[in-house]
Amino acid sequence: MKRGGPLRRVSKKRASIQGQRRKFVREQLEARPRCEAGEPIHLYYVDHFGRAFAWEKFKTDRCYGRSTDIHEPLQRSAGGSILDVENTISVCRRCHDWIHSYPEYAVELGLLRYSWQSPPNSS
Repeated sequence: MKRGGPLRRVSKKRASIQGQRRKFVREQLEARPRCEAGEPIHLYYVDHFGRAFAWEKFKTDRCYGRSTDIHEPLQRSAGGSILDVENTISVCRRCHDWIHSYPEYAVELGLLRYSWQSPPNSS
C-alpha cells in the first residue's frame, strides 16, 4: 500500500477546532480586556507572606493588567474544553506563566483545576 502524498501536519478536525479557538480567543480578549488573575495572586501573597513580601514581589513580578491570553483552569488534557466560556479566564502573560509555574498555589486560588474537582460555581 502506497501513500498518495505527505502526511498532514494537523488533522482536519484539529485544524477546524484551532480555527474556532482563534476566533474565540479574539472575541474573549475583546470582551474581557483586564487580567482576571493579578489581584487574586497579589492577595494570596499578602495573606500568606505579608504586605512587605507582596510589595517586593509586586515590584519585580507585577501583573501587566491587560489580558493577552485566555487560560483554561480545567485543561484539555484533564477533560476541559478550550471553547467553553465557563472554563476560561483572561490573563496577562506574566500571570499565565505564574499559574503554570506554581500549580499548587493556582489550584488553591481556583486558577487551575484537576479533572476530579467540581467546577467552582457548583455546590
